[in-house]
Amino acid sequence: MINFSRRRLLQGLGVSVVLPPFESLCAATEKRMENVAKRFVCVSPNYGMNPGGFFPEQTGANYEMPRLLKPLEPHRRDLTIFTNLDHPGVGGGHGCSQTLLNGVEMKDTKDRPQRLHTLDQLLGEKIGQTTRFPSLLLGSGGISWSRAGITLPTDGNPARVFAKLFVDDNPTAKQKTRQFLDEDGSILDVVRQDAKRLNSRLAKADQDKLDQFLTSIRGVEIKLKRQADWLNIARPKVSDDVIRGGDDDDTIVDLEYPYNTSVMYDLMVLALQTNSTNVICYGHPGGNRMFPFDGITLGYHSLTHHGKRRELLNELAIIETFYAAQFSRFLKKLKETPDSDGQSLLESTVVMFGSGMGNASAHSSRNLPVMVAGGGFRNDSHHRFERNGRDGRPLSDLFVSILQQLGVEQDKFSTSTSNLNHLLT
Repeated sequence: MINFSRRRLLQGLGVSVVLPPFESLCAATEKRMENVAKRFVCVSPNYGMNPGGFFPEQTGANYEMPRLLKPLEPHRRDLTIFTNLDHPGVGGGHGCSQTLLNGVEMKDTKDRPQRLHTLDQLLGEKIGQTTRFPSLLLGSGGISWSRAGITLPTDGNPARVFAKLFVDDNPTAKQKTRQFLDEDGSILDVVRQDAKRLNSRLAKADQDKLDQFLTSIRGVEIKLKRQADWLNIARPKVSDDVIRGGDDDDTIVDLEYPYNTSVMYDLMVLALQTNSTNVICYGHPGGNRMFPFDGITLGYHSLTHHGKRRELLNELAIIETFYAAQFSRFLKKLKETPDSDGQSLLESTVVMFGSGMGNASAHSSRNLPVMVAGGGFRNDSHHRFERNGRDGRPLSDLFVSILQQLGVEQDKFSTSTSNLNHLLT
């Protein structure tokens, strides 16, 4: 469907003319508005997925589900897989994992660190302002960056996440929190006033640095005000079965990674269902942890450097199939859970699975393992793009489509050259 904008039609002519409303175009616009998603979730394994088991050989709707994604077979009609998406200009190494949602490396943004601002944080500003948490950052960190170019912390402790979402502070704790917020606000007022007085004495280059600093200050001020506004609004009441296992004393919920993965996904569903947030990022950690699964003999990082040895690839597949199975379970719960409007959470949520690491064995940032589900997109296919030398299709083209599907009027993000609307909407 063509996303027609009457406002933009004469923009290039430098005139302001209001066109008459065309019924056919208005109907198309209304239909698109009905299909606009409301929420965004990103799931990211730090080391990506082994390319040999992730990408289908066939394109279109009748592709054979590849080895690592077999657990997702029940959701193939709700899922789109992409081959040859990557971030042009991003190099290799472990740092590429941190570029998933912004498409740039920190070393290339010294003149303008605001370029590190990630897709999820932009969406938090656009669609997260009516919820208690503009974004919820879970699991392993490193993929979410603030508008000031600062990497944001995450929480991988399910009990702590549950308390943050659903447990109210007692009156004494609330009073102390309000006191701290007032004190922090007063300190920021002084810092901001001092910075303004200093600004007139600085050279242009230093003024730019000071402006970046003030951007950080404004971000903190917004966060403090938000905390104060929500302080006396009760959190939703939900059962703590998700972290305690219910009334059966013999049921033990393992809250240690990786067994807590299903718990974290359940918390994500509850967070979306209760309108606690509209934006979630969940990162699977890297490192060389020993996964406690049968058949695993080496640490995770060691397995990713398999050198194409069959025995190591088979062990790595155990871990990555586990990730796919947990993601499949998450999609099933989203599909079965209604949102506050009675719509399936999967239909109203754009879910993206991906990593900034394409091939961990070679520390490559090319051909990133990316798929999207739900969100009212026209899913069910595998799309393969051509490569132009080293680069494939910019992943940011997909980000533009995600932004627009979430109602954000934006036709450019990071290194995008277009969008993928012709495939998804």
